[in-house]
Amino acid sequence: MFSGSGIIKLAMAKRGYKHRRTEDQFSISGEYASNLQFVYSKEKTTKAGQIVDLVYFAADILNEELIIGMYRENPKAETGVLINASRSLGLRKFNAKDLDRVLNQLVTPPKDKLN
Repeated sequence: MFSGSGIIKLAMAKRGYKHRRTEDQFSISGEYASNLQFVYSKEKTTKAGQIVDLVYFAADILNEELIIGMYRENPKAETGVLINASRSLGLRKFNAKDLDRVLNQLVTPPKDKLN
């Protein structure tokens, strides 16, 4: 079904995201889908403090979609959730160009100030 098995890995590496063993806890719990998911993370320090990005990839087999979720938080703040959004991408016509388009919409640069 997939012509390039490393499309997601390359797209996330290009944006500075990595999959670490510590993200395995999120891969099992199913934040954005009840199916198995894979999580990439990235940390950045801004004027507001440390910002943690988690990008989830999960397959919705019934609807033939790839669900991509973005969760950004400041773990030190009490109400530190900055972004919690998701998009879907059809699996039948999955390609690198469409994945980049969706990731560009979803994964935006963190702002230096909290609103």
